Amino acid sequence: MNKHILLVMKWLKDKDSVSLDELEKNKNEAHAATDTNLVGVWAAAYAAASTYHVYNAAAAADYDYVSQTVYWLGKYFETTGEDKEEYLKELEK
Repeated sequence: MNKHILLVMKWLKDKDSVSLDELEKNKNEAHAATDTNLVGVWAAAYAAASTYHVYNAAAAADYDYVSQTVYWLGKYFETTGEDKEEYLKELEK
């Protein structure tokens, strides 16, 4: 289970559940993991970055980062073959 994706999904479920500092850390760690060309890793990084940028009001006005987050989550699950339902179950714990 990808911890970056899990945090992004937690944030999408409840935007107050994750702090700006947590989002920034998640973004940075996800991008640091993009040493490889695995699309799933890139998708996780972009999903993490999108959640972080939502907090930047100017950027959010120019670009729909929430939609981008949802898009990259979809790409993550599509390319990795991981079960999204498993992540949803983990969030319910």
